[in-house]
Amino acid sequence: MDLNDTIAQFKERLAKDSSDIEAALTLGNIYYDNGDPVQSIQYYRRVLDINPDMPGVRTDMGTMLWRNNDMNQAEKAFRDAIACDPGFGHAYINLGLLLHRGKGELNEARIVWQQLLDNNPNHELAAKARQQLQENPALTIPL
Repeated sequence: MDLNDTIAQFKERLAKDSSDIEAALTLGNIYYDNGDPVQSIQYYRRVLDINPDMPGVRTDMGTMLWRNNDMNQAEKAFRDAIACDPGFGHAYINLGLLLHRGKGELNEARIVWQQLLDNNPNHELAAKARQQLQENPALTIPL
């Protein structure tokens, strides 16, 4: 089965059952993997309409919003993922990267990465947060 057949199959499932979260998530992930932010965002929103308590989906949607140059909505998606699950490290890392690289807010990014370390110093992504903090020293204000 090729990709177009797979997409058609999952779209058909959604047409039959609009609450088929697996179909919506699969379509969101397919479009994510193929670099189509508009389509992935559409299906991730459907997933979150069915079940809003999915921080991984919020984070993936935030990544696609960022890729679609919607920085404010991407930031909101990452922050919502953290609010949904304060232990979800990917949201902290991505929010920090967005703040730093996308919005030029290094000090805000450092605060987010430090929050991950403060909340869970042994998290699987703690090393990534430490790396970001080391590679991106705090901005100093000249006296």
